[in-house]
Amino acid sequence: MRKAIYILITIFLNSCDCHYDNFKITGVTMQSVTLKDSTGINKNFYMFVFNTKLCNPSISFLGGGLEPGIKGIDGKITDIEIYTRSGKIISQNFRGWDMDIEGTITDGTEEFPFLSSPNLSELVKSINNGDRQGRGERIKFRRLFYSSSREPPYLIIVSFKDKQIISKVINAKVDYKVIKKSP
Repeated sequence: MRKAIYILITIFLNSCDCHYDNFKITGVTMQSVTLKDSTGINKNFYMFVFNTKLCNPSISFLGGGLEPGIKGIDGKITDIEIYTRSGKIISQNFRGWDMDIEGTITDGTEEFPFLSSPNLSELVKSINNGDRQGRGERIKFRRLFYSSSREPPYLIIVSFKDKQIISKVINAKVDYKVIKKSP
């Protein structure tokens, strides 16, 4: 009888998994990119990458199939602002495609999934609402936007209720090619 109880307890404990419900954004990288298949278009493209940390762990029975961060962001973004070297805000000049899209880009050696939103405020809204683009592992996907500003961006600031993440923009261009795009 004791042996059966030990076996049941062992099976139960082995079936429990630590699952992280949410994520926090801990950093952001913004880099100037050249899309090889759109060099004739007179637009400056930029790629955003969010650095994240999983948080709010919980133990679940047979919960191994749940995606980490599935419940979305812990601590809503209040704003994403982009500044020039002179301090001018140029966030309104950053656009994506007319609708939320996803696809795959490559730098010639590796393929990366990417997402894009119509503008930065739509990106903030989708992350805060836990939409498809803003939850789970998809938060780590690269984001593509283009800028109509004549001045290059210098800083990107992601603001939260109680903190800000400030990062310098990398203006050295990296070549990418879009290999798949779908709405």
